[in-house]
Amino acid sequence: MNLSPRKNLILNKILKPSFWEKLSPAKRRDFIYQKEDFWNLVAEDYDDLEETSFYKEMQRDILLEMEDIGALKPDFTFFDVACGTGNYTVKVADKVSQVFALDISQAMLNILKKKIEEKGLKNIIVIQADWKKYEPDRTFDTVFVSMTPILRDINEVKRLYNCAQKFFIIVSWAGLRKNHLLDEIEKRFFKKLREETHPGLFLLFNYFYTLGNPGNVKFYEGFFERRTPVEKIWKRFKFKLTAKGYKIGIRKEREILKFLSAKAKDGIVENKTKVRIGALFIKKGGY
Repeated sequence: MNLSPRKNLILNKILKPSFWEKLSPAKRRDFIYQKEDFWNLVAEDYDDLEETSFYKEMQRDILLEMEDIGALKPDFTFFDVACGTGNYTVKVADKVSQVFALDISQAMLNILKKKIEEKGLKNIIVIQADWKKYEPDRTFDTVFVSMTPILRDINEVKRLYNCAQKFFIIVSWAGLRKNHLLDEIEKRFFKKLREETHPGLFLLFNYFYTLGNPGNVKFYEGFFERRTPVEKIWKRFKFKLTAKGYKIGIRKEREILKFLSAKAKDGIVENKTKVRIGALFIKKGGY
C-alpha cells in the first residue's frame, strides 16, 4: 500500500517509543492518587470489590492466564507492586517460591498482614514504600502491577519492566470508568462534567508494540458495586472531586451531604461504576 509522504511521516512517528512516552506524563490532578492519605482513606472498604461477581470473575481469569503462560511457577519470585490489601498477593503465594508485596499505604498493608496471618502464609515479604522513591536491589521472575496511577507514567513503567526477568503483567483501566452518582454531583453542584481521558492500557500496549514486545491483551467490562455509609462515600468523592480541580466550600459540602443522604436507605448509599479493564501479559525476550 502506497501512502502519501504526510501519512508516512505520521506513521513513522507513532511507531517510535518516544511518541507514546510524550503522551504518558500524569496530569497534576492525578498526584492526589499517588499520596498515602488517599489510599489510607479507602483501605477499610477496599475489599468490598472482591464481593462483586464482576471482580471475582475478572480476577479468576487473570490468575488462570498467568498460570497458563507460565508466569506462576514453584521456583519463581513474584513482585506485586501497588499490592493494596493483597487481593492478588495471597492468591499467588502458594503457586510461587516467594512474593514481595509493595504498597505506599500502611493501612492497606495492615489488612494484607491480617490476611497473611489468617492464612498462615510464610513466603510473603511486605514492603511499605512509595514505588517512585523505591530502588529494588534485585530482579524478579514475574512483576505484576494492577490498577495504580503509577501506570500513567511511562518512565515508571519502564522501571517496573526492567525489574522483570521473565514476565511483566499489567492490569489497568481501558477507556471506561463512569460513576453515574459522581457525574450527577458534578452536574448538579458544579454545573460541569470533567471527563477522565487518560488512554490507560491502550497507551501501554502501543508503547510496548513499538518496542517489539506488545504481549497479549484481555479486556473485561462490567460494574464495580458498593454499598457505603453516606459520610464514607462523601470522603471518597471529595478526594476525587478535589483531584479534578473543584473547590469545595463548607456550604457546598453540606448541600452535597444532604443530597447523598436523600439518596441513602438507612444511611447506606448504593453506588455503581461502569468500567472496562484490560490485562496485558508480556513475556520478556528469550523466555
